[in-house]
Amino acid sequence: MRKLFTLTGAFFLMANVCIAQAAEWSTYSNESYQFTVEYPADLFATSQKSENGDGINLKNNDSSVEFRAYGFNNGDELSLTKVRDIILEDNDDRTITYKAVKNNWIVISGTEEENGRTMIFYQRLAASSDLSKFSAFEFIYPQVDKEKYDALVKRMSLSLKAPK
Repeated sequence: MRKLFTLTGAFFLMANVCIAQAAEWSTYSNESYQFTVEYPADLFATSQKSENGDGINLKNNDSSVEFRAYGFNNGDELSLTKVRDIILEDNDDRTITYKAVKNNWIVISGTEEENGRTMIFYQRLAASSDLSKFSAFEFIYPQVDKEKYDALVKRMSLSLKAPK
């Protein structure tokens, strides 16, 4: 029985890696905040720049999957922990299942309810070396499709570059 679970797990891991490799990837470049992040371009049907020009918002055909990339200044020179705490306060309607603060990055993920569906969100922020600017992305997708999107999230997360 244990071998069956091991083989099944290996199959799903390989399937997720194949999905991440098969996707058509593009790089979003933000000139204002001088950062880049890769995303699976063929997944999204609509694209719009944010109202204040700090990023981009992409959605798939039925708007069940969303990708946002943006930058912002840290004018108050807040610590990474304080930035994380502010984000958590602003999103108190979400269930946080993971949060981490490391040398120059923050990750927050969990679930939220949207139109009767449980959605997973993954948010990663990267800070410039002097903490004056942040680059960030958020990827939101249905929890029922977790296995389908986890490999994409990993690749996007590893591709996010901090502002210069």
